Amino acid sequence: MPKKAWIGIVLFSALLVYQFFTFNVLQDDAFISFRYVKNFLAGHGLVFNIGERVEGYTNFLWIMLLALLTKLGLPTIGTARVLGILFSIGTLAVAAWGAYKYHPKRSWLWTVSVPLLLAANGSLAYWAGSGLETGLFTCLVAAGAVSYFFNSPLLSSYLLTLAALVRPEAILFALLFGIIGIILKRNTWRTSLIFWGVPGICLLPYAVFKYTYFGSLLPNSFYAKTGFSQEYWQSGLEYFFLFIKQYGLYGISLLLPLLFWKKLHLFSRFSLLVFLGYSLYVVVIGGDVLQAHRFFVPALVFLYFPQMELLYHSFERKAHKNFAFAAAVLLFGLYSLLFPLSYLKSTAFGQRISVEHMRKAGRFFASDPGLKSFALSAIGALSYYAGERRVIDMLGLTDPRIAKKPETIEGLISNWRERRYNAGYLLSQKPDVILFSTGLKPSSLAEKALFLYPDFRLNYRLEFLYQEGSLNNYYRRFRDLPADNKPDLPARFVNLFTEGVNRRNSGEEIPLLQEALRIGGKDCSVLYTTLGSFYFSAGIYDSAEICFKKAMELDLGGSGSRYNYRQLLHSQKRFAEARSEDSILYQTVRNYSQFLELGHLSR
Repeated sequence: MPKKAWIGIVLFSALLVYQFFTFNVLQDDAFISFRYVKNFLAGHGLVFNIGERVEGYTNFLWIMLLALLTKLGLPTIGTARVLGILFSIGTLAVAAWGAYKYHPKRSWLWTVSVPLLLAANGSLAYWAGSGLETGLFTCLVAAGAVSYFFNSPLLSSYLLTLAALVRPEAILFALLFGIIGIILKRNTWRTSLIFWGVPGICLLPYAVFKYTYFGSLLPNSFYAKTGFSQEYWQSGLEYFFLFIKQYGLYGISLLLPLLFWKKLHLFSRFSLLVFLGYSLYVVVIGGDVLQAHRFFVPALVFLYFPQMELLYHSFERKAHKNFAFAAAVLLFGLYSLLFPLSYLKSTAFGQRISVEHMRKAGRFFASDPGLKSFALSAIGALSYYAGERRVIDMLGLTDPRIAKKPETIEGLISNWRERRYNAGYLLSQKPDVILFSTGLKPSSLAEKALFLYPDFRLNYRLEFLYQEGSLNNYYRRFRDLPADNKPDLPARFVNLFTEGVNRRNSGEEIPLLQEALRIGGKDCSVLYTTLGSFYFSAGIYDSAEICFKKAMELDLGGSGSRYNYRQLLHSQKRFAEARSEDSILYQTVRNYSQFLELGHLSR
């Protein structure tokens, strides 16, 4: 490649790294892999919970690579982030190599056009240092595509075999390569069968290992995260259109290569068909539960090649074609850089807050020897920092019963993409702690379903989670009263409760919770605590006191209800009673001295 192209790759790599530091995301799901690495190196096997063989990951080779490097003395988390960035930079080099092989006589500006767009793409940078395998997988798929078309289909087969050990979607890319090669008359059925046979033979021992060790060929996460229904199709279409809106000029840059199909080089046609085939798969499975376009990152190369070739053809006969082409590429790059920026920054900020919250929670719970098991919807960071305690993913990612045998409760409403849950099974496991993603309020279907079960309402109470200077809530099992393991309230009850919490300070929150109480839930201490806090905020102190006392009666004076009652006493200058509540809270709230310094309790 021209020297100027290499200089361009170095500069664009700097842009990619700069964008990574702008987002600085360490994804919660990456900690699932880190926990597998930790347990594997500790001699417990390839498990998430000790003694439970469940394939709750989709990145076997990534976990093995991290395990090897950790064994050699490198830090797991830092190594994962650095490797992800390096492999993402490798994707820029592969794209430049492909562009040069594509048209070696064109200007060096052509060679660096696709790498520039990749470096400007915030999603690639977002996921590069996330701790997940996205950077490695994207690099292998890109190298496989370029090898397949310009070098050797056999080399491509080996690269895609490695990619399949990183993520199973590589098998789809291999199928697409072979089929599209036949459609474009690049290969025959015979050469495609040979191309598919290499990964088939190489992956056979891995398949045998998976089936004998985990009892399944498909990862458990496949059952937990994907589905084939109208809801999943709708979710997948929304996922696709958001991506095309932010990185495809609202679909224009995808539509134009289709309209000017005959002007495209064979590799651009190949890339376009691969992108469309892969996009169809993403739509069918419902998109990704994670934001920031993770599923489309491995397909960026296939999106950008036909776009850049069409752009190059547009200025090919102009007087200042190189200048015009460079200006157009820069404008497109600026669009890709700036248009999705606020969305990516917002997503990154939320993820950083969430991971920090779960990290602190994990350390908080790790210091309590009485807690042996946890259930939550975002299991990554907490499971890594909570030690060897059992962690149940309420969405079924690492639990085959929830993933493969979910329950259905008619009428539950949630905007979460994850649709699988089994609250009855979860409660039968009697986890010591149930932690919601938003503290007190249930958000996912898995969280909402719990409120419909008498076991949850009777035997779990709201407690304080004091985390290095911040205060949050969690639900803790405090007794074991017998209760039917079946829902006994309509879904409308928890929908009203959630809506009431969402409408705080709107004037509508009290009627919504009163309606929920009318439907049922007179055994739900959290409902009384929440309704009491709304009365308190509205200045209706008598009703607030009645609710707080009822909540304490139901949950035997847990710290969640008692703290709210103490706040009411203090506001009414009933200091002697407030100090009495403080002495009880002293027994229930850990890190009391620091908690006191924050002014949460009376002095």
